[in-house]
Amino acid sequence: MMNIVWGIIKTIFFLGILPTCVGIGSAGLCKRKDKDNFAFVYILGLVIMMALAEVLSVPLTLKKQSFMQFVWMYSVILSGITILTIVTRRKAIVLIFKELKFYIKNIQKSWIGLLALIYIPIIILAFHTTYIYGDDKTYITIVNDIISTNKLYLTDFVTGDEVNFIYAKYSLTSYWTWVAYLARVTGIHPLILCKTVLAFIIIPAGYLVQGLLGSYLFHKDEKKVLMYMYFVILVTLFGGFSAYTVTYRFYTWVWQSKAFLAMIILPFLFYYCSYIFEEKAFAGDYLILFLIILASCSSTLTGTGLAVGMAGILGFLYAIWNKKIGIFVKTMIACVPAYVFIFLYLTYNQFCAWINFNG
Repeated sequence: MMNIVWGIIKTIFFLGILPTCVGIGSAGLCKRKDKDNFAFVYILGLVIMMALAEVLSVPLTLKKQSFMQFVWMYSVILSGITILTIVTRRKAIVLIFKELKFYIKNIQKSWIGLLALIYIPIIILAFHTTYIYGDDKTYITIVNDIISTNKLYLTDFVTGDEVNFIYAKYSLTSYWTWVAYLARVTGIHPLILCKTVLAFIIIPAGYLVQGLLGSYLFHKDEKKVLMYMYFVILVTLFGGFSAYTVTYRFYTWVWQSKAFLAMIILPFLFYYCSYIFEEKAFAGDYLILFLIILASCSSTLTGTGLAVGMAGILGFLYAIWNKKIGIFVKTMIACVPAYVFIFLYLTYNQFCAWINFNG
């Protein structure tokens, strides 16, 4: 029982407090007046944690380094950012938590009902053993093998034998390395982490992004934002018409990389691009955009293409609307991580041969 409680406490830290600290520190780069609110900094921190995982995981995987090397390096970087945030942005930390305390203390019944609609399905899901199909077995086994063998994707998830070749979708993405990291530092088995625990974190985070988007679309009109959120929840709950519709991504497959991409990264990218393009954006704003694009690369090749397409289209439209071509140019520069990874996907075999990956 104590191990379970301790695992829950560590999960709250690594998926609650830590992303918030990383987000508060990163938000210092952003020049917007209303950047210091909990929803924005938490999602920003979560996304930047994914970007940092991508920066570390890919080269370590291609160099066939150990998983524990990733764990230590990633932990040191996150610790450094957290300490730097506490030192440099103390006022922002106090302001954000005071604001959060005020909202919790003065929450209205309509918002309590909204939270109930979000959490009741999650609780039901946590006590319902969903069917474990092929992809589930593959990914959870991969995560478990990474932890048990201390090797990044160098174990055949079917036979358990050591391998030299790694598919591009594993070596050039870091989502499953990140999940393995969470399982390692929290002590929670990958199956329990994926099928139960992450639902309590990722699903609310997905709705938090929708709250940011609704606040932007309706200019912070509380009633309209509330109606928008109820609409999103109802569409999610009753949108299960096939295995690729919103309900499955939000609930059944919540822990998978494409779900994380669809629920959090891409909607946040859409929100953030609109957020910075409406006014004059500075270098720090585009640096954060660069990191969000990098985070999208950590999920799948699909995420890499969709992110650069979304950012490019929005940058182009806002450039025409504001008659400032610089918006589009700077956006394309911020998409450099996507270009690099698309190139690596297209030339993967040649690249592996060049670095003597299979030797």
